[in-house]
Amino acid sequence: MKTWSYGINSLYRTASIDLQTGPWWAFVLERAIEWCCDLAPAIPLPKAKMKLRDPEDIELNGGHPWTTWKEWYGDLSQLFHGFVHMPVFNFCQRRIRCRIVELDYDKAKEMFYEEDKKFWDEEQELIKDQHDPISKRSA
Repeated sequence: MKTWSYGINSLYRTASIDLQTGPWWAFVLERAIEWCCDLAPAIPLPKAKMKLRDPEDIELNGGHPWTTWKEWYGDLSQLFHGFVHMPVFNFCQRRIRCRIVELDYDKAKEMFYEEDKKFWDEEQELIKDQHDPISKRSA
């Protein structure tokens, strides 16, 4: 199965097309687990104490080896995301090949503007007050 999408950066005036190729089941599984992750309720985890063993985790916890499930993992949806969604997503991504093709920004706008006007117009609105990094006049 193949799928594609495009991306732009209006500030730097760059664009690319992302072509993904892989078995159909990898795409279906990836979408299904993403859907399940969106459905996972944000039920807070209990404040049960837990001891951190990894020195990096202890350092991230301000040097304290003890924390609670709620402080460390947050809620049920975050726990599902970290321990179910991401491993399945990574499994699927290892089976999907990506090819990114750089595209001229103006050519991308010519190709995709008509079908996605709202996106392009919102992108222009976001950058209208930004410093222009590629123009000589903004120096």
